[in-house]
Amino acid sequence: MAGLFARPAGVGGGERDSQTQTVFLRFQVVCVPLLDAARQPPVAATTRTIIDLLNKLTSLIEEAPDGLFTPALANYAFFPLASLLQPALGGADRGDLVLEAAASTLAALVPRWRDAGMEQRVRQELWIMVALKLGGPLDPKAPKHAGRVDKGKGKAVERTEEASLSLVRVLLALMQPTAKEKASLGHDGEEDALGENIDWNKVDPLNSSTFAEPPAVDDDRPPPVPILFHTLTTLLTLAADPASLLQLQLSSLKALNVLFAFYLSRHDLSPAPAPSSGPSPLLVTALPGSASTLSRIAVSKPSSSQQADQNHRRRQAIAVVVAALECLARLVVHTVGDGVTRDLRGEAGHLGEAQPASLEDLAELDLLDDSRADEMNEGGDEAGPSTSAQLPAPPTGPTIPTASWLRFTVCSLSTLFSALSPLASHDSPTVRVALVDFLSNTISRCGQTLGEAAEGPLEGLLLLASDEWDDVRGPARRALLVAFTQPAGDSQDLRHPLALAARIVRRRLTALPRSLRQRDEQAVGHGAGIVRSALELLPTFQARDTGAGALEGIDRWSWTLFDAMELERVPAAGRAVESGMALAWITGADATDSSEPATAFPPIRLRGINESATVVSLDSLWQALGRMAASSERLGDVVEQLLGAALGPRRGESAAVTSLWVLDGILRGARVDQVAKANKKVLRHTVRGLLSLLDELEELEAVDGPAEDAALRDDVAVETLEVAEPDEASPQLILHKAGAIETPSLNAYKPVASVSSTQEARASHRLLLQSLALRLLATAATLLGSSFQPFLMQALYHVLAHLSPTAHPLLRAHARATLQAVSDSTAYASPQNLVLSNVDYVVNSVSQRLSVSRLEPSAPLVLVEMIRLVGKPIVPMVHDLVDDVFEALDDFHGYDEITVGLWAVLDALLKVMEEDLPPPQDQQAKHSALADADSDWRAFEEWYRIRHDQAKDDEDDVADINPQRPFESGFKSHKEREDGPAEFPSDTVTPPTRPQVVTAQILSKAMYFLSHQSPFLRARVLSLVASAVPLLARPDLEATTAAGARASDLLPVIHRAWPFVLNRLADHELFVVVEAASLIESLASHVGEFLARRILDDVWPRFRTLMAKQELEDRKSAIAGSTRYSSSHRLYRSILRTLLRVARDVPLKEEVLWEQAVLARRFLGAKVDAELQVCASDLYKALGQINLDAVWLVLAGTVGLHASLPAHLHMPNVDFGSSIDLLLEQM
Repeated sequence: MAGLFARPAGVGGGERDSQTQTVFLRFQVVCVPLLDAARQPPVAATTRTIIDLLNKLTSLIEEAPDGLFTPALANYAFFPLASLLQPALGGADRGDLVLEAAASTLAALVPRWRDAGMEQRVRQELWIMVALKLGGPLDPKAPKHAGRVDKGKGKAVERTEEASLSLVRVLLALMQPTAKEKASLGHDGEEDALGENIDWNKVDPLNSSTFAEPPAVDDDRPPPVPILFHTLTTLLTLAADPASLLQLQLSSLKALNVLFAFYLSRHDLSPAPAPSSGPSPLLVTALPGSASTLSRIAVSKPSSSQQADQNHRRRQAIAVVVAALECLARLVVHTVGDGVTRDLRGEAGHLGEAQPASLEDLAELDLLDDSRADEMNEGGDEAGPSTSAQLPAPPTGPTIPTASWLRFTVCSLSTLFSALSPLASHDSPTVRVALVDFLSNTISRCGQTLGEAAEGPLEGLLLLASDEWDDVRGPARRALLVAFTQPAGDSQDLRHPLALAARIVRRRLTALPRSLRQRDEQAVGHGAGIVRSALELLPTFQARDTGAGALEGIDRWSWTLFDAMELERVPAAGRAVESGMALAWITGADATDSSEPATAFPPIRLRGINESATVVSLDSLWQALGRMAASSERLGDVVEQLLGAALGPRRGESAAVTSLWVLDGILRGARVDQVAKANKKVLRHTVRGLLSLLDELEELEAVDGPAEDAALRDDVAVETLEVAEPDEASPQLILHKAGAIETPSLNAYKPVASVSSTQEARASHRLLLQSLALRLLATAATLLGSSFQPFLMQALYHVLAHLSPTAHPLLRAHARATLQAVSDSTAYASPQNLVLSNVDYVVNSVSQRLSVSRLEPSAPLVLVEMIRLVGKPIVPMVHDLVDDVFEALDDFHGYDEITVGLWAVLDALLKVMEEDLPPPQDQQAKHSALADADSDWRAFEEWYRIRHDQAKDDEDDVADINPQRPFESGFKSHKEREDGPAEFPSDTVTPPTRPQVVTAQILSKAMYFLSHQSPFLRARVLSLVASAVPLLARPDLEATTAAGARASDLLPVIHRAWPFVLNRLADHELFVVVEAASLIESLASHVGEFLARRILDDVWPRFRTLMAKQELEDRKSAIAGSTRYSSSHRLYRSILRTLLRVARDVPLKEEVLWEQAVLARRFLGAKVDAELQVCASDLYKALGQINLDAVWLVLAGTVGLHASLPAHLHMPNVDFGSSIDLLLEQM
């Protein structure tokens, strides 16, 4: 069959000889001058010529046709290269440039030469030459440093990395097996399904054996074993140097792969006999050192001989780490693979039955080896024959694989897997993918050999299965799926990957508290990721019993875990919110907008844990436990255990808070599975427990702090002893505890926690309990959906109560997010719709807490938040609430905090109703139009012209007055009276709207609190009355005429309250005076035509006194007028605006106008706030409409416009800027 396609003899022979001769002549043109240059002294010109010729020779070798490149031509091309690789005449070094170029040419020549037919001797000699030139001569004492040239007399010169790279490429070309050698060696043990390794020219159709086995190649043996191990050491040294060229490291690792696969794994090269079924003795001998070096390369850890070298502290390149892991995987598989260790495992029995050596055993073995080495050294020094005869001879030759060797190697590989564990957190996903490949190959091809030691790679895959990158997580999960689906025999149940994974889960859960206490965040993150991946993958194989084993004994390991975790304390938890109940009042921008949507809860932070990724990994672990509990129908037991920690007697411990956080994660994990009927029952039980917890925490907020301190020290006997101290006559508190006496004088040596810090911790603990309870309510509502409706009555109260501005910001954020989650889960469009649909529930809950049996001071704040959250739509539904608030005010008016809260409800209601009012009229434009002198004069002229003309309807008027006939009767019959008046209609009065009726009731009730003993309440009631004035003075938006205004309801109330308002202008608290001035400003703005004269007569003298008094107070304070939010600024603003309204409504007397013009001058100063300057300018313009001459005189005299002006008006110390000049120009 081989001769079927053979070329006929003699055909084309002459042409072939001609082509061969042509190729030879091309080589000759380059080789002859190259050989001549090699014999010249190594000078610069010669070096340049040699390099150029070597480049040409390399090109010729690469371009030569395959059929014309003969062994003779290869020998001819190698001849000048051999001269260049030898020292020059006189022993001078040619330099690394020549060596690099010559090695590059040789690397191109060797593959062509081997294909053409290289002799075995030549290949061995070239291998030896390159190995020695690359790694130095053989040294039985210690290996030389690769790439270093010994110059004699202890001198060594570093070879360039480029030259070393060229030599490695030559070595790789010599080591790389040809296609025939790969076929003979089985091509790395892989099956040849397509018959690519069969030489079809030598196949006999009548002999089937020629198809089954590849043809044997000629005996092309590698160099001796010492050279092989010298090559191994050299390549490992070059690959381990992170300061080398990247290509040098990668080429060295590639050569190591070839060395392991095709040379050290061959049994026929071993000088010692060994069974052919097991691993090669050469590979067994090379395993410890090679695996150690490759693992150090992978983790970028220098060897013991490189610790002092600064260059080796650099990290290895990513490509080098990947190549090192691939090489290490090949080494481990060829050494302890299941195929090569089958017989050894049969001899040793089950490796899993023999426990690996413990740390104590390894330590004793190490000490024994050290003692033996010391004895050998002492014996060598004494040189006594008897001592030397007693010492055993060191082993020689390669290591023979035995059953004991296999057990020891498996234990050593466990250490190797642990050493590679840092790569699981490498910052490059490429390295992590390579680690996945290494571990998956180890488990799939060495799993039976490793036995229980397979926990190491299995644990690594579980960790990588929780990676954030899909390219890493996907292969790791697929490898675990393959491992878990392996068939298990009866004798291998304990060593099956499923059993090993369950053991890993239990071990990691047990070790998690220790890592948390040690603040080892990396160990915590790794442990949580491993357990999470195992719990996610185990149910896939219906291993519920195996996975549920993690939930066994939760009552034991849960408390240990909870004690190790503590949530970070909430800052300022023990301090009350500034202004206390004052924040319950709606004051525009001062109140927080609780209507903003909140989609996420504040993040959880643990004490001692700095990285948020660690907390996220723990939270993912709780969710995995929840999925496992839901799938194994153990959710009820888990919830009962965790919820009992917060509801039980140990609620005061930090573990109670942690248990709620863990329970929230478990419930969120159970959300993935469809909530079964049994799980819904568990969730309802959880919600009831949480609501009970919130009720208890609400009741405990009123407990006195010192009482709690006494309760915490029940076990301590407290006595008061008199201690004779010359400086202190007061007794000292002595605490007797377990026989020891603690005195306050010892605090200087051992600080103790203060009472304030204890109260702060207790308040933070209660705050965290409330926040996590709200978080759990949101999670339960999400799981229950519409089934959460029965719990809305109690849940909405707690959520709205914690939305109040008086609550801590952390608690308020949790309440906002909880409200959003509950509204979404119960199918409401928004939280506003949720509250609006359940107003009755909220009002009922508040009324239950405003009874004699149960009185909660913060209950009215729930109504405030409800009104503020919903806004205008809630007004028609809470009108009846006003009567309940009035009743509560009558019952609990002696409690200031409750009274403030109830008035806050009314204030919130008024502000919401005020949104329906139209914008106020432009009073300035109206008064400007009335004060237009030109239009008034034209109107007077028109009247004067027609003053004597008779009106057209005068006759009709006269006829009506004197009709010249009897007047008609004005009395109507009963029927006509029922129909109503026909000829004498009366003015119809529009009935008040419900908001106006409510406002009138609020004003009537507010009168009695204008003289309350609390100044804050007096101020807030004044503010409330000021808010109610527009509601009665202006009509609604729906009203078409001004008849909708209810000034008739407002003015009687103001008349009765007028003395109280005037008294408040003389109040001791400035903020009360400010609110009273604001009320008068509101009255002047909306009903000024009725009260302007009264304000001028009663209020202006008090305003005049206030302005003079406050001016003196402002001089004492540097910040009085620095901001427009100060009380002084607000007072001045209200006074100026009130005076402006009065000046537009009432003609002022000359003396009053003069006083106002003189007192308001200082508000035109350049240093005064711009808002006050504008108010003062408007006031002067209004006063100018009344008496322009007087106002001009005051302003001109203020700036000293003329010397004839009164000198007492001049204010030279005040900088008015251009404000007065502009006013004078406008006048």
